This record gives sequence, structure tokens and C-alpha cells, in this order.
Amino acid sequence: MTVNEDLLDRYLGDPHPLYRLYEPERICIVMGAGGKVEADVFVEQVELDQVPVLRRRGGGGSVVLSPGQAVLALVTEVSSPFQNRTYFRAINHWFRLALQALGVSGLEDRGISDLAIGGRKILGTSLYRRRKVLFYQASLLVDNDLSLFDRYLRFPSRVPDYREGRGHLEFCTNLRLEGYALSVRDVMDSLEGVVREQLFRLD
Repeated sequence: MTVNEDLLDRYLGDPHPLYRLYEPERICIVMGAGGKVEADVFVEQVELDQVPVLRRRGGGGSVVLSPGQAVLALVTEVSSPFQNRTYFRAINHWFRLALQALGVSGLEDRGISDLAIGGRKILGTSLYRRRKVLFYQASLLVDNDLSLFDRYLRFPSRVPDYREGRGHLEFCTNLRLEGYALSVRDVMDSLEGVVREQLFRLD
């Protein structure tokens, strides 16, 4: 089972920009297109807890989605079939604008496509390209249970340089831990305004 792929299917049938913004209702593992279950997750723990393991189009490592996160998925056409890093940064900037409007400061671009605060990851992303069709997905950590990362995910085989060998709990943070008493709804309301304004201006 794949995540948010119905958006891509709808777009291919009727090409106009689409997006979905939501808080996950339950815990699940989402693997990148090339991920291997045994290498990425603690299989026995996942099976014991009956946590579903899903896949997504696009690259990147395995992630835990759970309540307390704001997830954005969008699909649109762009002018270049390349320039992935440029598009990552452009859409990630929407999160920056939405969070700055809520008083969040100190956000920084790190790695290929992360946002971080104080060197700790707070936004992870994935991108799938089909010529000029761009399918972007991201999860922002708002007030989620970070201990789930250690519970279900092995240390990834490929990591950004700025991770510097840190485990999940040392590498990731969320808005609550950074001192921002924001709900996922607060974040999604702010982000939705930005997405609606910027989606047709991506190029």
C-alpha cells in the first residue's frame, strides 16, 4: 500500500495542482521506494504492536508517521524535469513562512531537503518525479512522540552529514520541545494559507 498516491493518480487523470494537508490518525511506518523492511525497521516490534508498514513514491529513508505531525502532500507540474534541490527548498520555504507567522524562529535548511532548528531535524521530505510532474511529501514534527522513532526504526544506512552519528532522539526535535506551544491544527491552518497562495507560483 502506498501513501497519498491517489493524489498522483487524480492529477494524471486531470492535470491541475493538488495538495493534501493532514495529521495522521494512527501510527504507521512509511518506507521510501527503495527501502527494505528488514534493514529499516525492527520487524518484531512492528509486528508485535501491529503497526502497518506502507510505502511511498520517491526516495528517502523510512519514517514514522503519527499523531502530532503535520503532513503535506502535493502534486503539480513544474517547468524543469530536473532541479530537485531547488524545488525542495522552494516548498520547504512554505513551512518556514507558515511557522514564522506563528512566532517560530531559528529554522535552517540542512542536508539535501531537511529543515532543522539548532542542528536538529524538524521536517523530513520526499520527492518523486515523472518528467515535469512533481510529487512532494513532507512531515513536520509538532508535538509527536519522538520515542517511536527509536522503537520502530533502525539507524538508517544513508544519513546527511549534519546528523554526525546521532541517534534518532538526539537528531530529531519537534516544536513542543523547542518551546512552542502550538497544536497541529495551528500549524496546518497557517500552512494551508501559504500553500493556497504559493502553489500556483512554484516556478
